Amino acid sequence: MRLLALAAIASLGLAGPADARVWTDPAGRLVFDAPATWVTTQERGAQPGETFTYVISGNANNECQFIAQPSPGTAGAAADSVRRAGLEEARFTAELWTRTLNSIGSVFPNNSAAFLSRSMETDGFWPIQRAEIQSPERLVHAAIQLRPGFDLIALCMTYDGADPTDLYDRVIRSVGHPNDSALRADAERLQAERDAVAAAPAQPEQPPPRRNRN
Repeated sequence: MRLLALAAIASLGLAGPADARVWTDPAGRLVFDAPATWVTTQERGAQPGETFTYVISGNANNECQFIAQPSPGTAGAAADSVRRAGLEEARFTAELWTRTLNSIGSVFPNNSAAFLSRSMETDGFWPIQRAEIQSPERLVHAAIQLRPGFDLIALCMTYDGADPTDLYDRVIRSVGHPNDSALRADAERLQAERDAVAAAPAQPEQPPPRRNRN
Protein backbone atom coordinates (compact mmCIF):
# COMPACT_ATOMS: atom_id res chain seq x y z
CA MET A 1 0.00 0.00 0.00
CA ARG A 2 2.26 2.74 -1.27
CA LEU A 3 1.61 6.23 -2.55
CA LEU A 4 1.09 5.18 -6.16
CA ALA A 5 -1.05 2.22 -5.21
CA LEU A 6 -3.35 4.51 -3.26
CA ALA A 7 -3.57 7.35 -5.76
CA ALA A 8 -7.13 6.37 -6.57
CA ILE A 9 -8.25 7.25 -3.04
CA ALA A 10 -6.22 10.43 -2.67
CA SER A 11 -9.33 12.40 -1.86
CA LEU A 12 -9.94 10.49 1.37
CA GLY A 13 -9.37 12.53 4.53
CA LEU A 14 -8.11 11.71 7.99
CA ALA A 15 -10.52 10.06 10.37
CA GLY A 16 -11.16 11.10 13.93
CA PRO A 17 -11.19 8.63 16.83
CA ALA A 18 -14.96 8.14 16.57
CA ASP A 19 -14.49 6.85 13.01
CA ALA A 20 -11.98 4.14 13.88
CA ARG A 21 -12.61 0.54 12.91
CA VAL A 22 -11.13 -2.36 14.85
CA TRP A 23 -8.96 -4.69 12.78
CA THR A 24 -8.42 -8.12 14.33
CA ASP A 25 -5.84 -10.54 13.03
CA PRO A 26 -7.45 -13.84 11.94
CA ALA A 27 -4.33 -15.57 13.26
CA GLY A 28 -4.92 -14.12 16.73
CA ARG A 29 -1.69 -12.13 17.01
CA LEU A 30 -2.67 -8.49 16.56
CA VAL A 31 -5.48 -5.96 16.94
CA PHE A 32 -5.59 -2.20 16.26
CA ASP A 33 -8.00 0.64 15.41
CA ALA A 34 -7.74 1.82 11.80
CA PRO A 35 -9.24 5.17 10.79
CA ALA A 36 -12.41 4.49 8.81
CA THR A 37 -11.09 6.11 5.64
CA TRP A 38 -7.94 4.01 5.59
CA VAL A 39 -7.57 0.85 3.53
CA THR A 40 -6.12 -2.11 5.42
CA THR A 41 -4.40 -5.06 3.79
CA GLN A 42 -2.80 -8.09 5.41
CA GLU A 43 0.49 -8.75 3.65
CA ARG A 44 1.62 -11.76 5.70
CA GLY A 45 0.16 -14.06 8.32
CA ALA A 46 -3.04 -15.15 6.63
CA GLN A 47 -1.63 -18.34 5.11
CA PRO A 48 -1.06 -21.62 6.96
CA GLY A 49 2.46 -21.94 8.29
CA GLU A 50 3.20 -18.22 8.46
CA THR A 51 4.54 -17.41 11.90
CA PHE A 52 4.13 -13.62 11.93
CA THR A 53 1.55 -11.04 10.91
CA TYR A 54 2.31 -8.02 8.71
CA VAL A 55 -0.41 -5.47 7.98
CA ILE A 56 -0.41 -2.12 6.15
CA SER A 57 -3.15 0.44 6.72
CA GLY A 58 -3.39 3.94 5.29
CA ASN A 59 -4.60 6.34 2.63
CA ALA A 60 -2.74 8.01 -0.24
CA ASN A 61 -0.51 10.07 2.04
CA ASN A 62 -0.50 8.56 5.54
CA GLU A 63 0.35 5.01 6.46
CA CYS A 64 1.00 2.73 9.42
CA GLN A 65 2.54 -0.69 9.19
CA PHE A 66 2.01 -3.30 11.90
CA ILE A 67 4.00 -6.43 12.66
CA ALA A 68 3.38 -9.14 15.23
CA GLN A 69 6.57 -11.20 15.27
CA PRO A 70 7.36 -14.25 17.38
CA SER A 71 9.50 -13.77 20.49
CA PRO A 72 10.73 -17.22 21.56
CA GLY A 73 12.37 -15.77 24.66
CA THR A 74 9.02 -14.70 26.13
CA ALA A 75 6.85 -17.52 24.80
CA GLY A 76 6.70 -19.30 28.16
CA ALA A 77 6.88 -16.22 30.36
CA ALA A 78 4.09 -14.97 32.60
CA ALA A 79 2.23 -11.90 31.38
CA ASP A 80 3.34 -9.97 34.45
CA SER A 81 7.02 -10.67 33.77
CA VAL A 82 6.65 -9.59 30.15
CA ARG A 83 4.88 -6.39 31.18
CA ARG A 84 7.65 -5.53 33.64
CA ALA A 85 10.24 -6.20 30.93
CA GLY A 86 8.42 -3.70 28.74
CA LEU A 87 8.89 -1.10 31.46
CA GLU A 88 12.68 -1.51 31.48
CA GLU A 89 13.64 1.43 29.32
CA ALA A 90 17.30 0.43 29.37
CA ARG A 91 16.45 -2.61 27.25
CA PHE A 92 15.36 -0.46 24.33
CA THR A 93 18.67 1.01 23.29
CA ALA A 94 19.41 2.81 20.04
CA GLU A 95 21.21 -0.35 18.91
CA LEU A 96 18.13 -2.50 19.57
CA TRP A 97 15.87 -0.07 17.69
CA THR A 98 18.12 0.07 14.63
CA ARG A 99 18.73 -3.70 14.60
CA THR A 100 15.01 -4.45 14.92
CA LEU A 101 13.86 -1.95 12.31
CA ASN A 102 16.61 -2.70 9.81
CA SER A 103 15.00 -6.13 9.49
CA ILE A 104 12.01 -4.36 7.86
CA GLY A 105 13.56 -3.79 4.46
CA SER A 106 10.45 -2.30 2.89
CA VAL A 107 10.80 0.76 5.15
CA PHE A 108 14.53 0.73 5.92
CA PRO A 109 16.34 -0.75 2.89
CA ASN A 110 20.01 -1.64 3.16
CA ASN A 111 20.15 -1.24 6.95
CA SER A 112 19.30 2.45 6.63
CA ALA A 113 17.44 3.06 9.92
CA ALA A 114 18.91 6.08 11.72
CA PHE A 115 17.91 6.39 15.37
CA LEU A 116 16.91 9.91 16.47
CA SER A 117 15.15 9.71 19.85
CA ARG A 118 13.11 7.47 22.13
CA SER A 119 10.50 7.71 24.88
CA MET A 120 8.12 5.49 26.86
CA GLU A 121 4.37 5.71 27.44
CA THR A 122 2.89 4.17 30.59
CA ASP A 123 -0.64 5.62 30.58
CA GLY A 124 -2.11 2.29 29.52
CA PHE A 125 -1.67 -1.07 31.24
CA TRP A 126 0.85 -2.25 28.64
CA PRO A 127 3.88 0.06 28.30
CA ILE A 128 4.67 1.39 24.83
CA GLN A 129 8.25 2.03 23.83
CA ARG A 130 8.39 4.82 21.24
CA ALA A 131 11.13 6.07 18.92
CA GLU A 132 11.62 8.42 16.02
CA ILE A 133 13.67 6.81 13.28
CA GLN A 134 14.86 8.39 10.05
CA SER A 135 14.58 6.37 6.87
CA PRO A 136 16.26 7.47 3.63
CA GLU A 137 13.03 9.19 2.59
CA ARG A 138 11.03 10.20 5.67
CA LEU A 139 10.64 10.28 9.42
CA VAL A 140 9.10 7.12 10.89
CA HIS A 141 7.18 7.10 14.18
CA ALA A 142 7.91 3.67 15.65
CA ALA A 143 6.53 1.76 18.63
CA ILE A 144 7.19 -1.60 20.26
CA GLN A 145 5.04 -3.45 22.79
CA LEU A 146 5.80 -6.80 24.40
CA ARG A 147 3.41 -9.70 24.93
CA PRO A 148 4.11 -13.31 25.91
CA GLY A 149 5.48 -14.91 22.76
CA PHE A 150 5.21 -11.80 20.55
CA ASP A 151 6.63 -8.36 19.91
CA LEU A 152 4.11 -5.90 18.47
CA ILE A 153 5.65 -3.25 16.21
CA ALA A 154 3.98 -0.20 14.64
CA LEU A 155 5.54 2.15 12.10
CA CYS A 156 3.69 5.30 10.99
CA MET A 157 4.87 7.64 8.24
CA THR A 158 3.78 10.41 5.87
CA TYR A 159 4.59 10.60 2.17
CA ASP A 160 4.15 14.35 1.75
CA GLY A 161 3.59 17.29 4.07
CA ALA A 162 3.37 17.51 7.84
CA ASP A 163 2.92 14.41 9.96
CA PRO A 164 -0.51 14.04 11.64
CA THR A 165 1.14 13.06 14.91
CA ASP A 166 -2.08 13.09 16.96
CA LEU A 167 -3.62 10.60 14.56
CA TYR A 168 -0.55 8.40 14.59
CA ASP A 169 -0.51 8.49 18.40
CA ARG A 170 -4.11 7.27 18.54
CA VAL A 171 -3.44 4.46 16.11
CA ILE A 172 -0.26 3.36 17.91
CA ARG A 173 -1.97 3.40 21.31
CA SER A 174 -4.75 1.19 19.96
CA VAL A 175 -2.33 -1.64 19.11
CA GLY A 176 -2.70 -4.72 21.23
CA HIS A 177 -3.09 -8.48 21.35
CA PRO A 178 -6.53 -10.09 20.98
CA ASN A 179 -5.95 -11.90 24.29
CA ASP A 180 -5.04 -8.76 26.23
CA SER A 181 -7.96 -8.97 28.67
CA ALA A 182 -6.95 -12.43 29.88
CA LEU A 183 -3.26 -11.51 29.92
CA ARG A 184 -3.97 -8.42 32.00
CA ALA A 185 -6.12 -10.37 34.45
CA ASP A 186 -3.30 -12.88 34.93
CA ALA A 187 -0.71 -10.13 35.38
CA GLU A 188 -2.86 -8.31 37.93
CA ARG A 189 -3.43 -11.55 39.86
CA LEU A 190 0.31 -12.17 40.14
CA GLN A 191 0.94 -8.58 41.18
CA ALA A 192 -1.75 -8.86 43.87
CA GLU A 193 -0.10 -12.02 45.19
CA ARG A 194 3.28 -10.25 45.42
CA ASP A 195 1.68 -7.26 47.14
CA ALA A 196 0.01 -9.55 49.68
CA VAL A 197 3.29 -11.27 50.48
CA ALA A 198 5.06 -7.92 50.86
CA ALA A 199 2.33 -6.57 53.16
CA ALA A 200 2.16 -9.64 55.40
CA PRO A 201 3.70 -9.13 58.86
CA ALA A 202 6.95 -10.94 59.43
CA GLN A 203 6.55 -14.13 61.41
CA PRO A 204 8.61 -14.31 64.64
CA GLU A 205 11.43 -16.76 64.52
CA GLN A 206 10.51 -19.96 66.33
CA PRO A 207 12.99 -21.46 68.80
CA PRO A 208 14.24 -24.91 67.97
CA PRO A 209 12.27 -27.77 69.58
CA ARG A 210 13.54 -28.97 72.96
CA ARG A 211 14.95 -32.44 73.09
CA ASN A 212 13.96 -34.74 75.90
CA ARG A 213 16.81 -36.21 77.85
CA ASN A 214 16.29 -39.60 79.41
